[in-house]
Amino acid sequence: MRFSAVRMLCVVLFCAESFSGWMPGLWAQEAPVEMWRYSADVLQPFWHGERIDGESVLFVRDAATGVARGKLLFPIEKIVRLTSAGDWRRSGAVVFEEGRDFTFEKGRREVVLPVGSRVPSFTAEQLRRPAGSQKYRLTHRDGNGEILFAGGAEYHQMQVSVTYEHPEEVWSGALPKFDPAVLPRTTGRLQRGQSLSVVLLGDSISTGCNASGWAGVAPFQPPYQDLLLQHLQAGRAGKVSLTNLAVGGTSTPWGITKVSEVVAAKPDLVLLAFGMNDSAGRPVSEYRSNMAEMLRLIREGAPETEFILIATMRGNADWVTLKQELFDGYRDALQELTGPGVALADLTSIWTEFLKRKQDADLTGNGVNHPNDFGHRVYGQVLASLLLPVVNEKPFEVRLWPERAPNGDQTSEESDAKMTVHIPEQPNGASVVICPGGGYGGLVTGAEGHGIAKWLNGHGVTGVVLEYRLPRGRSFVPLLDAQRAIRIVRARAGIWGLDVSRVGIMGFSAGGHLASTAATHFEAERADAVDVLDRPSSRPDFAILVYPVVTMGAATHGGSKQNLLGSNPSQELMDLFSGEKQVTKAAPPMFLAHALDDKPVPPENSQALYAALQQAGVSAKYLELPSGGHGLDGYQGPMWDAWQKQSMEWLGDLGVLRR
Repeated sequence: MRFSAVRMLCVVLFCAESFSGWMPGLWAQEAPVEMWRYSADVLQPFWHGERIDGESVLFVRDAATGVARGKLLFPIEKIVRLTSAGDWRRSGAVVFEEGRDFTFEKGRREVVLPVGSRVPSFTAEQLRRPAGSQKYRLTHRDGNGEILFAGGAEYHQMQVSVTYEHPEEVWSGALPKFDPAVLPRTTGRLQRGQSLSVVLLGDSISTGCNASGWAGVAPFQPPYQDLLLQHLQAGRAGKVSLTNLAVGGTSTPWGITKVSEVVAAKPDLVLLAFGMNDSAGRPVSEYRSNMAEMLRLIREGAPETEFILIATMRGNADWVTLKQELFDGYRDALQELTGPGVALADLTSIWTEFLKRKQDADLTGNGVNHPNDFGHRVYGQVLASLLLPVVNEKPFEVRLWPERAPNGDQTSEESDAKMTVHIPEQPNGASVVICPGGGYGGLVTGAEGHGIAKWLNGHGVTGVVLEYRLPRGRSFVPLLDAQRAIRIVRARAGIWGLDVSRVGIMGFSAGGHLASTAATHFEAERADAVDVLDRPSSRPDFAILVYPVVTMGAATHGGSKQNLLGSNPSQELMDLFSGEKQVTKAAPPMFLAHALDDKPVPPENSQALYAALQQAGVSAKYLELPSGGHGLDGYQGPMWDAWQKQSMEWLGDLGVLRR
C-alpha cells in the first residue's frame, strides 16, 4: 500500500514557485499589519447565532464575461465587511464596497463581483496547472492537468474574508455538544481552573500547515491546536499546556509507534488526529484497528487519560489519490470507539455539509488536503464545543461547586447549585448575577430569573440566573453561593466576552436580601486561594434590588428570616444579616425600587438601606413606587416598567452599558 504522494505533500514547507510569473504583486504588503491577538469570539461556533465573522471565499471568474461568483454558508441578510483574507482583522484594511466591488441578493448565498471589481478573482484555468509542471503530481480526476498546489500562503492570499449577518438556521448534520459526562475529568479540571496537560498526535494538519501564522503572513492566525490552547487558557489561573507530537506525512501505523512519547508527556487529554494520509487507500477495518490500538496502549501507560478522536476534514474530491468513501468509513469507525472518556470531533460531517454549499477552493489551504484559516478556526470551534459550554448556546448551565460545597461552618455537602448564563447576541461586556426571590424557601426562577435575563439581554447585558441553595437555617449557604457565582463570572470573563469590572448583582424579595448581603459582605481578590475559581474578588460592581428584604429587624419578612436564620437567632446574627447595618463606604453603587403598598416586605426595608448608603457616601438611587404591592402587579404594568426603565438609565449613567 503506497501513501508517498500524500506524505510528500504534507511535509513540504513552501512551494511559492507554483505562482511565479502570473500573479504579480500578490505577496506585497502595502501597509504594516497587526499581529494576532486572542479573542474569544474566534472560537464561537459558526453554527450558532446570526452572524459569521471572516468566512473564506475564493471567487471564480467567468473567462468570457469577466463576472466572478462565490458562495457563503448561509443566506445573506447583510454583508458587514468584505476584505482580503490577510486584512480580516486589520483595522486599517481596504474594505471592499457593496455596489462597486460586489453585489448580492438578500436571502441568497451567492456574492457576485461585477467587471472592474477590486476583489481578487481567478478563472477556473488559473486553479489548474499542466500535467508534470509541479513538484508533486496532483492529477485532476477529470484528467485535465493538475490541481494548483500551494505549499505556503498562496490560497490564503487568493481568498477573501466575508463577515455577514444571516437568518437563524439549524445547521444540517452532526454537530458537537458539550456533555461533561463524556469527558468528566477534563471538563472538571477546566471548570475548576486546574492545570491541564494536552497531547496532540496526528499528521500535517495538526502541525498547523497552511494557517496564516504557520506561513508567516497576515493575519498571523495560529493553527487550530494553538487557537484551542489560547481559548482553554483564557481567564484561568491553572496552566493549560500542549505537547504537539504531530508530524507531516504520517498515518495510523506511525501513530502506534509514538505511544511511548504520548505517555511520557503525562497527558490529561489526548487528541488523536489521523485519516487524511490513510485515505490514500488504507481499509476502514485496518484504520479502526490501528486507532483502537493507540487507545489501548495509551490507557495502559496512562489509565486516567481521556481522548478526543478527530475525524478529519475531507480532502479535495478532484484529486485522484484520495479515496473519498474512506472518509465516511473512518468517521464511523471512530464513532464506534467512543464511550466514557472518549469523544468524537466530527470534522468529516461538517466538511461534507460545507462542500454542499461551497467549493473546496473556498476552504483549502494548499489545494488538496489542508484547511485554510477559516478551516482551522472551525477545527478549534468543534474541539472547544466538546470541552466548554458554548457561549452563545442559549442558555448554558454552570455548576457552582463541581466538588463539595462549603456550608460556612467547616462542613460541606454535595450540591446541585448552578447558574444559567444567558449571553445576548450583541453583548456589551456587562453582566448581572440574578438572585430570584422565594422567601428562602423556594426560587421564583421564571419571572424573577430567566425572564429578567432575557430582558437584560435586550440591553446587551449578560444575565446569570443563580439557583442558590436554600438555607434551612444554615445562614451562610446562600451568600457563599452568590459570592461563588460572582467569582466564576470574573474567572470566566475572558471566555464569555465579559468585563471583570462590570459584574453586578440583582435580586428580588428574598433574592434582594441575598443580593444586598453580597453587596455588603465581600472579599477582595485572593491570589493564594486553593481553588482558582475562588481567587477573583466577590465584590459586585453594582447592585439592583427590587422590593428587597433587607433587614432582619422589625420590618423584615418573617418567612425569609425564619428560613435563613432559624427560629431563635441571636442579635449578633440578625445584625450581621441586616443590610442597613453592614454598609461601609466600600459598598458598590446600588439601585433600589419598592412599592409603598408592599405588605409582605414593607418599603422600610429599602428606605433604611438607602439611608445607610447615603450616610456612608455610597452612590445610590431609590425609586419609591406609589403602588404595585409585592411583585409589582404580577411583574407587569407601569410600576414594573418604571423600575426597569430607570434602572437601565442608572446603569447608563454609571457607564456600565458602554460597549
